[in-house]
Amino acid sequence: MTKLSDESHVSGVAKATSLLLGSKSAVYKLSKWVAILSIMAMFLSLMTGVIVRYVLSTNLGWVSEVPNLFFPWLTMSAIVAAAAKNEHIGINLIVDNLPSAARHLVTFATNALAVTAFGVMAYYGLDVIEIAGGQRLPITKVPMSWAYWSVVIGFIALAIVSLINIALLLTGHDEHDASQVPQGEEVL
Repeated sequence: MTKLSDESHVSGVAKATSLLLGSKSAVYKLSKWVAILSIMAMFLSLMTGVIVRYVLSTNLGWVSEVPNLFFPWLTMSAIVAAAAKNEHIGINLIVDNLPSAARHLVTFATNALAVTAFGVMAYYGLDVIEIAGGQRLPITKVPMSWAYWSVVIGFIALAIVSLINIALLLTGHDEHDASQVPQGEEVL
């Protein structure tokens, strides 16, 4: 009877770990697509502006506003994608050489601090959105809050990634395992 309950416990942990890793992968893929679409929007608008300028000898004023709208989304989505893949900037020399229990404690504390910090920044970012909501770009009349939403959503996504990291740690998953090192970009 004990063997059966141990197997069901291991199966439950494996399912939870799989769900958590799948969630991190979904956050990564979504943020990657936001980055791709942001780059495409900026490139197409700027290319349109160049073509119109040289073919028609006129300017499209709205072209200069597009990067103001999409560059913050590109930046935050890249930060979230890096965090979801554990590829953010970090110095792991000391942490990687700690005993397993100490490494888990440091990882837990770091992610708990990240959840708190990102949550606070997202919360106060809502104040910035409220202030910027009344400001509009001069030509397109798009509210400046559009760009600031990227920061709030990005910090929320970073907090979620950190929560997932904590949950993975609690299920016994070690992000420092060699098996977690990415072997190149997966297919879109």
